[in-house]
Amino acid sequence: LPEWKEAVLDRAKSMLERDKNHPCIVIWSCGNESYAGENILAMGRFFRERDRSRLVHYEGVFWNREFEEISDMETRMYAKPQEIEAYLQQPQAKPYISCEYMHAMGNSCGGMELYTELEDKYPGYQGGFIWDYIDQALYQEEDGKIRLVYGGDFDERATDYCFCTNGIVYADRKASPKAQEVKQLFSNIKIRVTETDVFLKNNNLFLDLNEYAYVLEVKKQEDCLGRKNLEICAKPGETVQVAIGEWIPQSEGELTVTVSAHLKKDTLYAPAGHEITFGQAILHQWKPWTPSAKEREDFRIIHGDVNISAVGKGFFAMFSKKEGGIVSLVYDGKEYITRTPKISFFRAFTDNDRGMQAPFCHSVWLAASMGLQFVPDTFRTVEKEESLQVFLEYAAKYPEEFRCRVAYEIKADGRLQMKVSYPGIRRETHIPLFGIDFKLKKENDKFVYYGLGPEENYVDRKCGARLGVYSSTPEENLSGYLIPQECGNRESVRYVKVEDAQGRGICFEALETPFSCSVLPYSAYELENALHREELPKRNYTWVRLMAAQCGVGGDDSWGAPVHPQYLLDAGKEMKLFFQIRPL
Repeated sequence: LPEWKEAVLDRAKSMLERDKNHPCIVIWSCGNESYAGENILAMGRFFRERDRSRLVHYEGVFWNREFEEISDMETRMYAKPQEIEAYLQQPQAKPYISCEYMHAMGNSCGGMELYTELEDKYPGYQGGFIWDYIDQALYQEEDGKIRLVYGGDFDERATDYCFCTNGIVYADRKASPKAQEVKQLFSNIKIRVTETDVFLKNNNLFLDLNEYAYVLEVKKQEDCLGRKNLEICAKPGETVQVAIGEWIPQSEGELTVTVSAHLKKDTLYAPAGHEITFGQAILHQWKPWTPSAKEREDFRIIHGDVNISAVGKGFFAMFSKKEGGIVSLVYDGKEYITRTPKISFFRAFTDNDRGMQAPFCHSVWLAASMGLQFVPDTFRTVEKEESLQVFLEYAAKYPEEFRCRVAYEIKADGRLQMKVSYPGIRRETHIPLFGIDFKLKKENDKFVYYGLGPEENYVDRKCGARLGVYSSTPEENLSGYLIPQECGNRESVRYVKVEDAQGRGICFEALETPFSCSVLPYSAYELENALHREELPKRNYTWVRLMAAQCGVGGDDSWGAPVHPQYLLDAGKEMKLFFQIRPL
């Protein structure tokens, strides 16, 4: 509309004159989500006439190609990786920038590596801007307590509720677990470690790699077997190779070899020693703990009317023919079972799940989990000299019935081995997860695990995680998303130890392949029922969830974009979870 031209140009002139001397400004933007036309074209021409030192950006030309002149770059919102790649493959394509991408709402930023990997493939790919940096929330006083709230909590209508809680930093300015992934993928130093060498690529435009300090660390779980400072130089754009094989000690068992880059000097944003990035190699194969000698002292099997038990030195285990599974597991006089562990296919929906209509599509998995039923006539036992085996099945309705198998074996030395199997059903395409929940007493309020960390990670958000031994508590592991949702997951877990204040507890240990797990103060079903963290009940238990696998969290956008296919779980595929429980 021509009557708006002078107003539009006046705004452009005011902005340029106000901000022209700020060195952090490298691009002038003609606005946001306003289509394209003659007035904005005039704005772009003004910027170029007044300031030839900066580029001009406008996303609206994507919607009207008659006004390509406005923007010096192709800039889009929430384009998928394959769409970006298709554009970059065109001859004479303008440089590409995602002016908004990776919508970081709630538990999100999954699949981000699919975007950043384009950096090395296409010179024209300039990256993008995550939407956005900080959760936008307000403080509200309720019953004398201060809490963070979002849209609708002041009775304002209409509202988009939590749609502004989409940062990689929480509203209270603490980094969320998503920041771990962003930090690693955004680093200008790329480190790749092998058994013999480390390769470092310098993606900085001006800095030599000698501006940073480098540390090589070799660990066997929590034990450090070697640590060495490395001197590394590489000019901008160069890749260097450094031999490290001579510093890796010979040792049985799984080793991690990590090379990390650190600040040499204090900066405005972090002190000297702050880690910039890392690379890691995993050597040898994980092997679970086994006893050094067999212990059969007093091992015996006791038959009851509805229970069968095994007793040995320092332990007691009882299996119920009525409830379908273990109902008591006692080590050194301490009980660890509150209720029979339950199979689950459901996770508390994330903000992205809701945006992609998962509550409708996956409601059957919630029903299957809540309605899981033990099939009594499948209960059978096998008694051996040094173990008791218990086999049983659970039926789930989806809407047709399918069955999951659970096999227990309590050894004479006290180890309880469990194998949980999902048969795969073809009626549904995808499944959120397959796992089993242990409802432990709340006094078990500390956990130590050997897996990817230190922060929460998922199959599509684990580039920033590294293998190591980490400790936390169920409360600390409850991520601060303003709407409670699926959180706290760890991938590639070899073992997780859950213990009380006196150090008494149990260890869940992978037997064939590492599992996914979470340790939280609430079940998935309690999390699903709360709209604010303050609505969660008083903590009564510690919930340990072990999973054969869980699908990714996604993050292309939060209003319909699905999880990328390679991070989904095929509902028609058989899955098994095999682990053992032993006392600490």
